[in-house]
Amino acid sequence: MRVFLAAFVASTFLINLSAIAEDDSAAMVNRFEELDAAEQTKLFDSITGKRWGRLKPDQRLALQKAAVSYSERVLGRDDKGRLKVIKSDVGKQLLKIAGDYLHKLPPDEVPAHGAAHAIYGSIPEGAIRVTGKARINPRRVRMHSTGFYAAPGEVVVVEVPKEWTQRGLKIQISGHRDNIPLKKNLVRTPRSPSRTSPVNQVRMEVAATYGGALYVDTGITPIDVDPFIVSFENALPAPTFVRGQTTVDDWQYKQRKHPAPYAEFVGENVAISFPSEWIRELDDPGPLMEYWDGVVGLHDELGGYTKLRKMPERVNVDCQISAGLFHAGYPTQGPQSKCRGVVDLDRLKSTGNWGWFHELGHEAQRRPDKEWSWNNPYTFDGSIEVTVNLFSAHAFDQLGMTLRGGWTWTANAKAVEEKASRYLAQGKTYAEGNAGDKLAMHLQIRDAFGWDTYRKVLASYSRDQDEAPTRLPKGEQAERDAWLIRMSDATGHNLAPFFGKVWGIPLSPEAVKKVAKLPAWSGPQK
Repeated sequence: MRVFLAAFVASTFLINLSAIAEDDSAAMVNRFEELDAAEQTKLFDSITGKRWGRLKPDQRLALQKAAVSYSERVLGRDDKGRLKVIKSDVGKQLLKIAGDYLHKLPPDEVPAHGAAHAIYGSIPEGAIRVTGKARINPRRVRMHSTGFYAAPGEVVVVEVPKEWTQRGLKIQISGHRDNIPLKKNLVRTPRSPSRTSPVNQVRMEVAATYGGALYVDTGITPIDVDPFIVSFENALPAPTFVRGQTTVDDWQYKQRKHPAPYAEFVGENVAISFPSEWIRELDDPGPLMEYWDGVVGLHDELGGYTKLRKMPERVNVDCQISAGLFHAGYPTQGPQSKCRGVVDLDRLKSTGNWGWFHELGHEAQRRPDKEWSWNNPYTFDGSIEVTVNLFSAHAFDQLGMTLRGGWTWTANAKAVEEKASRYLAQGKTYAEGNAGDKLAMHLQIRDAFGWDTYRKVLASYSRDQDEAPTRLPKGEQAERDAWLIRMSDATGHNLAPFFGKVWGIPLSPEAVKKVAKLPAWSGPQK
């Protein structure tokens, strides 16, 4: 009996110690800056894994609120204006807890994050919140720019026509949609700042802790009815330029003076969201958007997609993105520190921007309707980062720009041939090459037969998607064979020697036989 009592007391003592540790976690977060390494490790253990799951609701809430306070203390900018960086595992875990908590709060409980203005731009003191309307054309799909912005932590009231309350609409705050993996150092809470709310009533409230541009998302399918009006109350007007609608006078004397910290430029083929301070002195955004519409238009032309476009591609500039220097998606994302050139028209006209052409090219791989993955029916042998650069090189060629940074070689047939020859001299196959090596093969075809060949071939895949999807190849071997047959038909030459013998692409005997009657071509003449 004495042994049993001793065990019971010891067990109870350990449970109490655990409870004390859990109760103390929020206090430890509140004095995080004073913790030594051992205490930080203890704190990390108490807020991860099974320990987090065992917390009582009031304990978890205390920790969440403490994590929010921590995030406001450590995020923002230093004395030199640089974004502060959180590197420790426990610090990043606290930022995750804070972001997840803030993301789930109902609109009337969402606070303004203390670092929102430092990270995404300040709002002038006394900036007037307005009530205004946006005209939404449902024949265009996905995110519609409205020209309004939700201030951090402030409730915006949205009103839609009753007949649109059950049609799948969503109100979205912010285009900053990336969730940042915890393996990266953090400059903001890792949970996406964007908030999306379904429209299921005439009047609804929305809010986000970092604030953000207000969008109406009409879904992925065009709705063939007349435009409708959405109203916003307690919103900030944002600098907004819509190509073909906003006049130069309206821009200069009204729009560019609007107080929202993020601006929106909208064209037929692309829409761009970025810090307002970048364009306060820009007198006319029209030529800039004509340029970007033209780039995406060239991508559509190469892929055979022009008639498919029912929305602009989107480019969004955030303080931090989930992967890469830039990355594709909807929206395509890039970091503030690397994206100022997106609005520098003089530089764009002289040297373009291979990075953004490339990311928009990834969206071209998917088609405007996103029916395909990046690894689409004409992309085989690990060539996602190859066929994307067909769109980049095509745009540069059509715009007449030869300076392309590390890709300048793609502008010159001699340089292409030299790159291909150096690679093939190693006895390697197409599948073994890197993105540049593989692209050299494609550009040899461009240099011999012209871009029209690629336009015909890529359009044939898109046409099959719409008219007879069963004709599209499925599987690597079928994709290689289809590429041989379609490219041979378009060039009027048997390209089996070039693809199979020169570049070592495995081709089936049946595919080789189908093109055998055409004049053989094994590559540029030496």
